[in-house]
Amino acid sequence: DVHGGHPSLGGWNADGGVKNGDIITIEGGGSNTIEYKWVDGDAWEVRANRVLTLPGVADPESSVALAVRDRSPVWSTPSAPPTRGNKGEFKGWAPAPTQENSSYQSPEGPRWEEPERAYQEPAARYEPPQQQQTFVSAPGNSAPFRDQNGGRYADGKPPRWFTDSIVYAIQTLGFCGCEGPPGQFTEGERLNMLVTDGWLDHVARLGATVLYLGPLMKTSADLGHGYDTADYFQVDPRLGSVATLRRVVDAAHALGIRVILDGVFNHTGLDHFAAQDVMRNGRNSQYWDWFYAKEDGNGGATLKGWEGHHGLPELNHDNDKVKQHLLDCGRFWLSNEGADIDGWRLDVAHEVSPAFWSEFAAACKETKSDCALLGELMHGDYNTHVGPGLLDSGTNYQLSKAFWSSLNDHNYWELQHSLQRDDDMYGNLTMLNFLGNHDQCRIHSRLTNAEAHYKLAACVLLLSKGVPCVYYGDEVAEMGAPGGADGDLAMRRPLDLGNALQRPEAVAAVKTTAELMWLRRGHSALRDGDSAQVPLAHSNGQLSFARVHGSNGAVAVVAMNNESSPARVRLPVAQKCGAKDGTVFVEPLHGNEEIRVSGGELVVELPPNGFRVLTHGQ
Repeated sequence: DVHGGHPSLGGWNADGGVKNGDIITIEGGGSNTIEYKWVDGDAWEVRANRVLTLPGVADPESSVALAVRDRSPVWSTPSAPPTRGNKGEFKGWAPAPTQENSSYQSPEGPRWEEPERAYQEPAARYEPPQQQQTFVSAPGNSAPFRDQNGGRYADGKPPRWFTDSIVYAIQTLGFCGCEGPPGQFTEGERLNMLVTDGWLDHVARLGATVLYLGPLMKTSADLGHGYDTADYFQVDPRLGSVATLRRVVDAAHALGIRVILDGVFNHTGLDHFAAQDVMRNGRNSQYWDWFYAKEDGNGGATLKGWEGHHGLPELNHDNDKVKQHLLDCGRFWLSNEGADIDGWRLDVAHEVSPAFWSEFAAACKETKSDCALLGELMHGDYNTHVGPGLLDSGTNYQLSKAFWSSLNDHNYWELQHSLQRDDDMYGNLTMLNFLGNHDQCRIHSRLTNAEAHYKLAACVLLLSKGVPCVYYGDEVAEMGAPGGADGDLAMRRPLDLGNALQRPEAVAAVKTTAELMWLRRGHSALRDGDSAQVPLAHSNGQLSFARVHGSNGAVAVVAMNNESSPARVRLPVAQKCGAKDGTVFVEPLHGNEEIRVSGGELVVELPPNGFRVLTHGQ
């Protein structure tokens, strides 16, 4: 338990306090520090009082979410409570501190070091705990709780937490400022930036519920971009260690945020132990069949690289030992022995046979029954890789283009066609939608009029069917396009959030993004990624649709206008959604103003380059 001087922590009363993992709300007051200690029964930890300094918020309508992680306490024998410190009443928030420059600095003093080890094939492979615990979302509470049932649908669909989620994606090495050959960077726990620089707090305030971290396993020496894995069981030393990642995941979980990692299982890097052995020993290597190898005439071998990339040797997924190696990795990071992550994003999943993903899914869900498996699917029929017994979801590249090109061309016919095609072909799947990612031009560079149209792109992303994914920096109007001197690094730069928010366009973008995220989370028809999406009306300049919940009758109507002049749309909600005359819709983003169905229609006045969202039910 935690006991402290503030009333929310029991006021040093031994019968008060809060338990490890509890979430409390502190309001009002003046002092911005709280003193506290850990207590185990009658034993108080031996040390001076711990002190928590609270950040300030200037806006009375705003709040700050904090995850507090303490070093393990050292216990005393039973004794009297500690000194009470300042006895003055709690007096409230201090001014909000200015974020310091986020460039990485190695911490002073000793830190925990991951012991060095080289992967060896285990005599007995990794086995998951029989009583592995899993996270599911607690109704009415943003923080997760443990549930042995796992929270999966009975028919094999994705876990509810994923279907109801909003994903925030970070390309880890670029974000931490260390993408490239590892020899160019010092080692260090850069991954801690997610906690110490306020990024997890930012993700939580924004409204996202899942953090997707790009590749962070130990990479090879020649490339170092994360997709060239050298060791599937270590965190890259530029980022920290397994323990570093574990601390970040724990902090995310404390804020109600799930974590999924990028798994690069189609190919390795050249420094992977098996690749090294084959290149040295050729056909005499015990790992010869792990890759697609060809003898080089000098006793060694060359390895077939993915899409011709020499540094990315393709794995042979028909080899049982390869499969076991990758399955062990999948289970390890999901387990408490690893980092207790909640799922995987699987790189170039379309390049790997569905049969392998079926085995991978079974192994992962044996370890954590409600984990989510998301495949990168750049082309092909998504139904071959996503579905019961396969992957839970996939990246919806086939829909992504229309989100932005329909705005550049003032052509919502394209968007409607793409939405209808998506529903016809993949309406039974829960796909991940996005505006951009680490491989794609950033949305503010892609749009020809980002100032006017970002809000519309964000609206269709965050309120459409499926699971939305926002790429870090897009919510603060960051720019970046491939093809220049930086190549893809242009979309993977470090980002100082405090500096970014000095720009008016960044403030406008983050406000829009947060409003839409919280709107989605607050209404069941929007929140459920599987709720039906019903087209209502469309033209070149306007497009409207309804999201209809499958069981509780809740409806959300989304109407958008990409033109520079106002527009009026008449939406046949009686015919399309069963909303009878007199049915009341409210507008959550405008003070819950009411509008009633009349003549079977909602008549909606749309602002220039704007949208309106009307909801019925919860």
